[in-house]
Amino acid sequence: MENNNVRRSIRRGSLVGPAILVGLGIILLLNNFGTLRWSVWETIFRLWPVLVIGVGLDLLIGHRSIWGSLLALVLTLAVFTGALWLLRTDVGIGTAATTERVRQALQGATQAEVVIAPTVGRLTIEGLQESANLVEGTLMLGTGERLARDFAVKGDEATLSLRSEGTSIGPVVGTWRDRRTWDLSLASDVPLKLEISMDVGQAELNLADLTLSELNISMGVGQTIVTLPDKGKFQAKIYSDIGQTVIIIPTGMEARIMFDTGIAAKQVPSDFRRQDDVYTSPGYGSAQNRVDLEVSQDIGNVTIRRSAVR
Repeated sequence: MENNNVRRSIRRGSLVGPAILVGLGIILLLNNFGTLRWSVWETIFRLWPVLVIGVGLDLLIGHRSIWGSLLALVLTLAVFTGALWLLRTDVGIGTAATTERVRQALQGATQAEVVIAPTVGRLTIEGLQESANLVEGTLMLGTGERLARDFAVKGDEATLSLRSEGTSIGPVVGTWRDRRTWDLSLASDVPLKLEISMDVGQAELNLADLTLSELNISMGVGQTIVTLPDKGKFQAKIYSDIGQTVIIIPTGMEARIMFDTGIAAKQVPSDFRRQDDVYTSPGYGSAQNRVDLEVSQDIGNVTIRRSAVR
């Protein structure tokens, strides 16, 4: 009799874990079909402590019986619903608090290395025409958020770093829904080594007018839409943990793309040649304008698009 009880205890599984996996899978499916926006992952990311609570409840009462497991699941859903209500009603959310203008002259530099790293929010970048400045823009910073700015010129090369400090992305603190925004323009006619890093949010990067020597983009959770230049020869790396990545390659710019995807779907133009995880556009071999691109996406969707010449 005692052995039968032990076997029944072993066979009895948790309901919380499978329910969480099924829920996340449904969200991913709706994301890929375009029914649900990828920005939903910002909310999920901020509610991760609910998952810890669910696991704790399951360990405390879930393994005692099937009714205990059901009770743990119901309590987890109740906690999740309450936290979601707090988010929707903006209780405790840190909204944009200050506006800061950014303007930095080139000071004689003819090339530059630029690092842009907001923690959370919405980032837009475009080209800056006919200006002696390396960068111009406006930042909407959240409560407690500070801009850390460093600039130096050595020889003919400038280095610029714009980073966010003091930003929380924990549960029910901080949001990027059209509140915390970084709108920046970068010098178009200066060769740039550009690095962009973001934890949670949305990045719309129109780099069509920029002169790039190297590009590195890293996104934790969110959406990245990047339009590459139609001229030049450079290397680019684009990484994302969870979300959607859209890369727009202008006609006239050839590309070789190496993919490293986990459970992410990818769409590539039909005329690209494929060899294992490497896709190459038809004119890449002899092109004057081309990019060597590495794309890494753990969970979500990657789309490569062509656009007409401006």
